[in-house]
Amino acid sequence: MPWLALVISLMVLVLLRQPLISGLFSLAEACSFDWGTYRGTLRLIRTIRLLGADVPMRRLLHQLSVHAHEALGDTARAVEGARLLAKEARAVEDWGLANTAINTFINAGLYQEALEVERGWEPLEEPDEEWGLVQLNLAEAHYNLGDWTAASERLRAVETVVSGESLLRHALLVQRVWIDAHTGRGEDALSSLESLNLECLPRVYWSEVAFTRASVLLALRRFDEAEARTREGLALARRASSTRNGLFLLGRISLEAGRLEEASRHFEAGAAHPYRGQGGGALLAWGDCLERLGQGGRAREAWRLVLERDPQSAAAREVASRRGKSEGPAREVPDRPEVLRAD
Repeated sequence: MPWLALVISLMVLVLLRQPLISGLFSLAEACSFDWGTYRGTLRLIRTIRLLGADVPMRRLLHQLSVHAHEALGDTARAVEGARLLAKEARAVEDWGLANTAINTFINAGLYQEALEVERGWEPLEEPDEEWGLVQLNLAEAHYNLGDWTAASERLRAVETVVSGESLLRHALLVQRVWIDAHTGRGEDALSSLESLNLECLPRVYWSEVAFTRASVLLALRRFDEAEARTREGLALARRASSTRNGLFLLGRISLEAGRLEEASRHFEAGAAHPYRGQGGGALLAWGDCLERLGQGGRAREAWRLVLERDPQSAAAREVASRRGKSEGPAREVPDRPEVLRAD
């Protein structure tokens, strides 16, 4: 009888709905963290919502959606979602939700907003991995603001909760290596990398590990090796920010090696990339490169982009300081050079 078949179908749907939602969510996570197929993540999120997810699952879907939009370079939408996510994180005291919000703010250059997320939270009696990942991301907020000491202090706090072959231990190692490479301890940084197990990190972040290794080699002035590692990172890149970061890093390597024209081309490609979050340090270096090439007008335009795209950064303060020391306000550039007119 048709009605009996309908009843049986509805019963089967009810019984299988939750396992189906769980399975689809696991697949969405794999799309984001293993394969870097973020549009697939968003399609799966829409499907799960249509199936009628409960409140905890809707919260996780929101978190994954923010991550996917950020990875695709849809920064404005990601930040909008992160603001709501930060409120949810505070309401339920969830460090995992807070971590996604903080990471999104940092990738958008909103370092102060990232630091604000954890303010007012009660200290944990037994800090866990999620808390530790928040501290690692906040260390990045500190050093983008130019405070390397505060960044190092964050890492020291995390060391108390690190154990085994965990994600946290290896993420901590990468952050410590990055700080060492940028504070004159290149040999220590290179030695630390020997204990890194790449398999303990999400595959979509492997490109950032390659860029970290390249930065260490750059600090040691091993330019050819640094370039090779950077190109490996670009081949691994799945996130929009990773591709842009790799282009900027190629510019830094060429600049340090004295290849100014080549450096300018790499910086130019990074500046034209659709991903616009952060990047103040590289844009500052591009302006310096252009000035050395005798292209003062374009140099001023590159420095202006620092203030426009990464206004909270230490690089922006450097640009503002230079303007303050000049004899008068920097001459306005009436129109962007064609190569910079990408927004």
